[in-house]
Amino acid sequence: MNCEHFEICGGCQVKEDYITQLQQKSQKFKELFGFFPDEVFSSPETGFRARAEFRLHREKLPNGEFGGKISLSMNTFGKNERIAIQNCPNLLPNVQKVIAELPLYLEEEILSHKLYAVNFLGGEEVIMTMIYHKNLDSLWQDQAKKLAQILKISIIGRSKNQKIIIGTDLLPTKINIHQKELFYLHQEGNFSQPNPFINGKMLNFVIQAILPHYKKDLLEMYCGSGNFTIALAPYFDKVFATEVVKSALPLLEINAKNNGVKNLYSARLSGMESIEALSFKRDFFRLKHIDLKQFNFSHILIDPPRSGIGDVKMLEFIQNFSVIVYISCNPFSLKKDLEVLLQSHRITKSAIFDQFPYTYHMECALILEKRF
Repeated sequence: MNCEHFEICGGCQVKEDYITQLQQKSQKFKELFGFFPDEVFSSPETGFRARAEFRLHREKLPNGEFGGKISLSMNTFGKNERIAIQNCPNLLPNVQKVIAELPLYLEEEILSHKLYAVNFLGGEEVIMTMIYHKNLDSLWQDQAKKLAQILKISIIGRSKNQKIIIGTDLLPTKINIHQKELFYLHQEGNFSQPNPFINGKMLNFVIQAILPHYKKDLLEMYCGSGNFTIALAPYFDKVFATEVVKSALPLLEINAKNNGVKNLYSARLSGMESIEALSFKRDFFRLKHIDLKQFNFSHILIDPPRSGIGDVKMLEFIQNFSVIVYISCNPFSLKKDLEVLLQSHRITKSAIFDQFPYTYHMECALILEKRF
C-alpha cells in the first residue's frame, strides 16, 4: 500500500501484499466453514471505494486553542485518537480529487464553523455531505453553492431537522451485468454498496449460479433500493421485494422503471412482517394491491445486516425455499445461521468478495439448495 498514512490511519489494518491478503481470507473461510470457497473475487488495489466518512482535525494555535489549519481526519490505528488525512488512495479518483482540494475552502468560517463531519458518495459524480451542529442559514447556503460550483460536485448540508440539497442527492451509477448495462440511482443517506467493482462481480456471480436452476418467483428480503433486485428480476417470473427502510422503496421503483423491470412487486415490511404476510397469518393494508397467493417462490435472496438473521422462526421460514442465496458481510453470523439452514439445505456454491482490501473484512456469498 503506497499511502503516507498507512499503519498510522486506522482505515487499513493489514500490511501484507495483496495476494497474501486474499490467501489469508480464503484460509479464514476454510477455518470457519470447513472448505475453501469456490471462487475468490479480488478488488482493484487502489481507487476502489465509493463511500467515505471523515471527522474534522483542527490544529492547535500557539496559545493552545483550536483554530489553526482544518483537515479531514480518521481514527488512528490502534488508538482512540484522530489523525489528519490529506488523501486516501482507496477512494475513487474523483473523490480523492475533492478531498485534496477541500481543506483550502474550509478556511471560510461560515463553512467550517461547527462542522462535525464530512461524508462522500462517489460514482460517475460526487456527493459531499457536510454535517453540522448549527442551523444552516442563507449565508451558509450561499457559500456552499459557491463551493459546489468550484469543486463541481453536489453538496448536502445536514443539521438537526435540516437537509439542504445543493445539486442533487441522487447519484447515477452504471454496472455491466451479464452482457447488459444496468442504470442505478443511489440516494445520499441510504445504503449502497461501497465497492462498485466488487458489486458487479457479486451480481454476476449470483446470476451465473442460478442460471441452471429451475426458477419460478423470487423473494428478496432486505432489498434496499434494488441492487440485487434489478439485476435478478429478468431471470424470474415475478419478484416480491421487501424492505423496512421507507425511503428506499420509492428509489427501488425508479430503478425498476429505468431498467425496464415490470415483474417487480415491493412492500415496506420488516423481516418478521414478511413472514407473517407470506404465511397468511396477518393482513397488511400495505399489501392491498398485491395478491401474494399468485406467487410461486422457488428462490429467496437475503442480504442481512452484520448481525445476520439470528431469529429461529425466520430461519425456519427461509428453509421452505428450494434455493437460498445468502449474501453476508459477517462470516461469523453467517456460520451461526447455517446451524439451522444446513439441516434442510446443502451448500452448492460459495465465494468471497474482497470489498475492503487491507482490512480483515470478508464478504461472502453462499448458494444453498434444498435436500430432497
